[in-house]
Amino acid sequence: MAPRPSRPRWLPRCRANWPGLAVIVICIVLWELYSRTLGSHFESIASAAQTFQALKALLFEGPLLAQLLHTLTVSMIGWLVASALGFAMGLAIGVWRPVWTYTMASIEVLRSIPSISFVPIALLIFGFSLQTELVIVIYVSQWPVLLGTAGGIRSVPGDLLEVARSFRLSRSATIFKVILPAALPSIIVGFRLALTLSISLAVVAEMVGNPAGLGFGIVFSQQAVQPAQAFAYLVVIGLLGWGMNFVLVAIAGRVFRGYGPIV
Repeated sequence: MAPRPSRPRWLPRCRANWPGLAVIVICIVLWELYSRTLGSHFESIASAAQTFQALKALLFEGPLLAQLLHTLTVSMIGWLVASALGFAMGLAIGVWRPVWTYTMASIEVLRSIPSISFVPIALLIFGFSLQTELVIVIYVSQWPVLLGTAGGIRSVPGDLLEVARSFRLSRSATIFKVILPAALPSIIVGFRLALTLSISLAVVAEMVGNPAGLGFGIVFSQQAVQPAQAFAYLVVIGLLGWGMNFVLVAIAGRVFRGYGPIV
C-alpha cells in the first residue's frame, strides 16, 4: 500500500465545520423555497437561483472584480494600519499604569461615538475619495485591537508575573516572553473583530462617501431596481469577510500553536 502523501508544511491545518456548512445549505434552500412561495408576491426579494445567476453575470460580464479589488484593498490597508495603531496604544495602556489612568476615560468617550457619524466629517475634509474610506476604517477598526490588547495584558495572572520576577527577567523580557504570550488570545480576537469592522466600514463608506467598490455596487443595484444584483453583492461581501478571516486564522495557526482555521 502506497504511503499517503504528506501535507505541505506551508498549508494550514483545516478542520471542516460540517454542521455549520450544513446550516448554510439549509438556509439557501429555505431562501429559495420562500422566494418561490410566500415571497413570490414581493418583487424586491430575489430568489437564491436569481441571486447566483446575477452573481455569475457580474463576475464574467460586469465590474465585480474591479469593485472587489477596491474594497479588498481599502479593507486590508485600513485593517493593517488600525491593527498597528491599536496594538501599540493597547500595549502602552496595558503595561504602563499612568497611561491607563490618563487615557481610558477619553478612549471610552471616543469609541462610543457611532462610526457612521464620522462619514460627513470625512467627506467635508477629504471629499469623495479613497482617503475618506481609509480614515473611517482606520479610526473605528483600531478600537477592538486596542481594547483587546490592553484588556488581555491587564488580565495576565499575577502568578506569571511572580515567576518572571523570580527568574529576574528584565522589563522587556517580561513583556515579550510572559505578558504578550499570555494575552495572545485576547489580542487575536481583537484583530479578528477589527478585520470584520474594516470590511463593514469600507462598504458603508463606499455606499455614502465614495462611488466605488462593493458598497457602491449595492447602491447602484438599488437605484437600478435590480434586487438580484444587490443580493449578489451581499453574498460577495459575506464571502470576502469569511475568506479574510480564514486567512488571518490560518496565519495565526502557523505562527502560534492552538489556532487553526475552521471552515
